[in-house]
Amino acid sequence: MSSSAAPNGDLENSDHSQLSGAPVVSVFMITYQHAAFIREALDSVLMQQVDFPYEICIGEDGSTDGTREICLEYARQHPDKIRLFLRNRCNPGRSAFKAPYMFNAASTFEACRGKYIAPLEGDDYWLHPHKLQSQVNELEADSSLAASCHYALAVMEKKPWTGEVIPDYPVDTLTVENILRRDIGNLHTSTWLIRRGKPLPWNKFSSSSFGDYPIFVWTMLQGPARILPNVWSAYRIHQGGVFSRLSTEIRLQNNVELWNCLESITPPHLTSGVVIGTVRTLTMYVAALGKAGKYGEALKYLRKTWAEIERLPSSAPERRQLWWWALVALFIPHLQGARNHWNRWRINRKLFPS
Repeated sequence: MSSSAAPNGDLENSDHSQLSGAPVVSVFMITYQHAAFIREALDSVLMQQVDFPYEICIGEDGSTDGTREICLEYARQHPDKIRLFLRNRCNPGRSAFKAPYMFNAASTFEACRGKYIAPLEGDDYWLHPHKLQSQVNELEADSSLAASCHYALAVMEKKPWTGEVIPDYPVDTLTVENILRRDIGNLHTSTWLIRRGKPLPWNKFSSSSFGDYPIFVWTMLQGPARILPNVWSAYRIHQGGVFSRLSTEIRLQNNVELWNCLESITPPHLTSGVVIGTVRTLTMYVAALGKAGKYGEALKYLRKTWAEIERLPSSAPERRQLWWWALVALFIPHLQGARNHWNRWRINRKLFPS
């Protein structure tokens, strides 16, 4: 095991003489304060039964709870698989991002060398030993696909019996427009295997608090994703999670900023999709502000919502529906849930017409 320091104070702890020189898959793992979970995450990768070389690129972001020591232990035990990046939280490069942890995400992602990249955060884990092999087979068999996904199990901390499958309706194929428009629910980060494409313009994501969505949208500008009908990963919901600690308002505010970032990388023919996704995000934010009694802020964002709707062509069939739901979000915010049920019914009807 050898260590090499970068000028910015970060340290790579790897043995390149034992690592594969041409990994087919890079597992992209970022972790911080995950001492209670990181072993399960790493073991779930190491149990994969594959016929190709792979690497695990771990970005350890300066944890103080023992996560770093566990990562070092695994790196010593598996020098042929693990590349460990020990981040220095005084690194000035972190200031380039609104959310400093995004520096760890960007740097670790760029270090990945595989033809395919599989993201897995340090508090989640995979459930099946054939996950990677099956997804690689899928992408190898169809060069038009940019990604392969599957379903995940959302597990509450200390309440594994309450797990729910996400998304909770059938999906077969996903396009970049589906993501931009927010047509479907969440396909969790742990379910993706993406085909490496052009280098990501991380500078355009500097104001976003999300690293996964920009990666997925950028990847899917190359082509669609196919969804395998298997529950092969677990998304752990716990109080220490980066987003679990945030209020609904803050999460939605971050989503508004995310969609602004997504527009910066989206070609003109997809602008309508970005606008529809932005309006849907703003509508949820208006409803959250209304429920919190912050009517002045809600009205401010309602005006922004209407301004976004005006960017759609006058012939767009969604205009009237979006305008109506924006108004409802302000004055009857509790109907927001009814809208979500309507969207789910509409998607299922589209997927399985009678």
